[in-house]
This record gives sequence, C-alpha cells and structure tokens, in this order.
Amino acid sequence: MTATHDEVETETGAATAVRPEAWHPGGRRPVFAGLKVADFSWAAAAPIVTRFLSDYGATVVRVESRAHMDSVRFGGPFLDGVPDVNTSGFFAEFNAGKLGITLDMGNETARDVARRLIGWADVVTESFSPGVMDRWGLGWEDVHALNPSAVMVSSSMRGAHGPQSDYRGYGGQGAALAGMHLLTGWPDRNPAGPKGAYTDSIAPRYGLAALTAALIRRRRDGVGQYIEMSQVECALQFVTTELLDHQLTGAVAGPMGNASAHHAPHGMYPCLGDDRWIALAVESDEEWRRLRVAMGEPGWAADPDLATATGRLRRRDEVDRELSGWTATWEPYPLLTHLQRAGVRSGVAQKPSDLFDDPQLAHRGHFVDLDGGALGRVGYNASSFRLSATPGLPWRGTPDLGEHTTTVLTELLGYSAAEVEELARAGALH
Repeated sequence: MTATHDEVETETGAATAVRPEAWHPGGRRPVFAGLKVADFSWAAAAPIVTRFLSDYGATVVRVESRAHMDSVRFGGPFLDGVPDVNTSGFFAEFNAGKLGITLDMGNETARDVARRLIGWADVVTESFSPGVMDRWGLGWEDVHALNPSAVMVSSSMRGAHGPQSDYRGYGGQGAALAGMHLLTGWPDRNPAGPKGAYTDSIAPRYGLAALTAALIRRRRDGVGQYIEMSQVECALQFVTTELLDHQLTGAVAGPMGNASAHHAPHGMYPCLGDDRWIALAVESDEEWRRLRVAMGEPGWAADPDLATATGRLRRRDEVDRELSGWTATWEPYPLLTHLQRAGVRSGVAQKPSDLFDDPQLAHRGHFVDLDGGALGRVGYNASSFRLSATPGLPWRGTPDLGEHTTTVLTELLGYSAAEVEELARAGALH
C-alpha cells in the first residue's frame, strides 16, 4: 500500500500530517502541493532548488549515502560546537522539510530502488559531475524511459556537454570562472572573490524558474523535459554590465572595494563598538546636501568642489576619511535612524545575532522554529519570497542521515517490511 501525499508514516508508525492545514492561511494549498521529488543532488546549488519546492508543498525525498556523504554535512556551524553529520547548520539550511533516505548508489540493488523512486517522482534532480548518473543507468534517457512525464534537473559547473564539461568544482571555482574574483575586493590587494560558494546561491534561482516553466508545459502535454543548468553560465548573468562595457568600449572592469564608479560617498563606514559598520550611499547632489545637514554642516563638506559628483569622486579618499571620522562617533542603530530621517540611503551591517532581533524580519515571520532530528528545535529561514494565493512555509526541520529510509520505502514506494530487510542485507541502504 502506498500512502497519499498528505500523510506519511513516521519510523515509529505514528501517522503525521506532512502539510498541516493550519500552516496555510485559509486552508489554501501551497503551489507545489502534490508534487513528488526524487532529489539525488548534493552540496548546495540543486538542494536549494528542492528546498524551495519543499517549502511550497512538495514531498521531497533526499537521497544520500553513508559511503559517500554530502560534504555539506561536514560544514559548520555545528550544534553546541560539536561536529556531527546530523548537526550541521550549513546542511540544515538547504534541506529543511525533506525526507532523508540512504542508498549506496554503487550497489546495483540500490540502483533498482532508485529506479522505483524515479518512477514515483514528478521531478528528478541531481548535481553530480556530468556522466555519473549515466554510468549508474540513471541519466536523462533512462529517466525518460522509466517515467516519460518526469522533469529532470541536472546542475553542474560548466554544463553537461563541451570540452570543459568534466570540469569539477564548487561555487568558489564557479565564481572565478565567471569573472567575479577580479571584480571584488580592493585594487591594491590579491583577488578576494565573493563570500562562499557564490554560484551555488545564484544558480538555484534560475533552476527554480526553469523547472516551474517545465512543469507548466507538462501540465499541457504530460511530457517531461530535461533541464541542464551550468552554474558558470547562471553566474555570467550577474556580470552582464561589465561584459557589455568591454564589448562596446574595450574596458576591463576591476575591483573597487565598496566604492562606486558613479557615486560618492559610497561604502562601509565605521561606528562605535566592536566591528560595527554602516553602509551609506549618496547617489545625487541633493542627497549629498542631506548628508551635510545630517552631519551638522561641517566645514570640510562645505567645499564647493564637493557639491558635484565629479568633485566627490575625484576626492573620494578624502571624503571617505572625513566621513569615517564622523560615523565613528555614533552607535550604529542611532546613526541609522538619524540618516534615514534625513533622507540618506543607509543600513547597518548586521551580525547574525542582530538578524533575530530585526523588527522587519520579525514582522514578516521570516524565522520559523522547527523540530527536526538531532538538531532539535531551532530557527530556520522561511522562503525569500511570499506567494499571496498559494502560501508556503518549511514544515519540519532537517532529516538526520537516513532518518526516513523505512518510511519512504514502505509508505511511498510500496516495499514490504520483509523486502526492506532484504535490501538492508544486500547493502543497498548504506
């Protein structure tokens, strides 16, 4: 017997609602309710796509292996500072709300289970190096033959075809290949690169849009599609201005720190306290006048040469030095209030601890406390967007490694308890 989408048995056998109606205002179903996802992806780029799907109602089965665990499970911060594969906050962020199973994909019996999972699914995702799924007999042609209505998303560094398709790496390398490392940082220092695996944050947004389009098309003709996503090509969309400038003028963009090529002052300025800063941007001469008033019309700012952007850009270092001397006398949040009341674009550089006290995030209910596995009850980010007619929220915390293996096999895929035991003896569920 296979359970309905709306009810899945826990490992202890107690029935629990996968999507409690109380979590959806007016009892409305979230936009991806009923969607079934076989998630073979790992790291961040593709798992972020399936996290969006889970937040908005999909049943996502996250396939892992104890033989080759997701590297993100080894990334901190960890609960209470103690490293453990089930207590990584890094992993938790990308996998809340999913059902976790383990399959050793090097085992042919496990691959048979994977094929049944693909037959169950509406969407199949993977983010291995190109060719891995094909070698397992689970590439697009195999998936389409097993389940013609399934939509498959493959995420890789440089795409599945071409002379560098086997280029392996993570988002840090992807950002470098997309030209970003020579655009960030300071001109007198070595390339800094954007923080973290940056393309892993860019690519999922394009992946989600492409997947949604494929699902809309499938609703019309019932046929699935293959979505091939190159992280580098997704990231190139973020440097289109620099690419166009080079084609039209021959200019080669370089690092400018926090400065702007067109506006000054523009950057991060120190405040009172330990490593406290405020971001400030003046984008017109009128905004410069407002800033002068906010500073109490200091003598240095009254120089007529600074009344225009041209003069301020030419004397950028002097302006930044004088402005920093003024901001450094203020606590960050009183300064923020003072500047915004004066009509100056500004924002405090918030620490993680500040975010949980942010009144705007609190008003929007951004952080959601959820129970899940070894992490227990912790706060998770809600979705970065809101859909008015089909709302969604993360519904449970992150699964421990293999936490729902028996549940998924018996309640979603129809294996008997005896068959599950046989799969375990065969080494398939490792």
